[in-house]
Amino acid sequence: MKEILIPFLEIGGLSDTIAVAQLKILIAAAALAALSFPLAAEGGAVPSQSATGSNVINSLPLHLELAGMKAAKAPEVREGRLVLSVSGPYRAVAAAFAHECFAILHPFDRNRQGVFVLAYPIPLKWKGNLEYRIVVDGVWTLDPCDPEMEIDPDTGLALSVAEVPYISDLKLGVYQVLGGEEGRTARFVFRAASGESVSVCGDFDNWDPFIHEMAETSPGLYELDLPLAPGRHYYTYIYRGEALPDPLNPDKSSNLDGKVVSVLTVR
Repeated sequence: MKEILIPFLEIGGLSDTIAVAQLKILIAAAALAALSFPLAAEGGAVPSQSATGSNVINSLPLHLELAGMKAAKAPEVREGRLVLSVSGPYRAVAAAFAHECFAILHPFDRNRQGVFVLAYPIPLKWKGNLEYRIVVDGVWTLDPCDPEMEIDPDTGLALSVAEVPYISDLKLGVYQVLGGEEGRTARFVFRAASGESVSVCGDFDNWDPFIHEMAETSPGLYELDLPLAPGRHYYTYIYRGEALPDPLNPDKSSNLDGKVVSVLTVR
């Protein structure tokens, strides 16, 4: 393994906190560059999977769009992802985001036209803009294609800014029913008409449809947090006298009567 030489920063009048932060950033960038350079030198692409595995694209239209991009352009949102791009004779490009404390580097892919592209999944239930910086061949900088920027009041660093939409997690297979500090609190959520009576019942209350009535927290949105004991639990929602499985939970089974119920496994 090659030795990585890290130059000292010219701190000037910056505070010690900023200096330490910059040093950590430089070390991480140097590590990324050292890992990516051999691939680029041999004509390969930058690793397509980010540090969190979030850069795997399952959408064929989006994949084809990124593969056919001939020039970098301003950030835009496509299918719930923030699409970033960089053009230039670089070896490795990555992005790091403020909401992740710049601790994770998300490598760009390089398409056949030589454009570096990244389709970063917008965090669910995120309100506001995304702030980020680009790492080009180990050097941290602003996104050259993004005209929007702001100064971080804590560090004094300039950050690129991208406007992104709010994306709900209330989708089948996406919403995490179990939460809480120990992962034992079931966060039941059900959408219906406003002003209705909705409850949840299961093996945890002997299938009583009246014990656990859900509160309407906003028009048409009913919620209930319920701690559950470890083990496998079966449940349904009661809406207008009908027992319905959880539309947000893909894990289902059938009871003795042959009716479909939802399943939760508390570890």
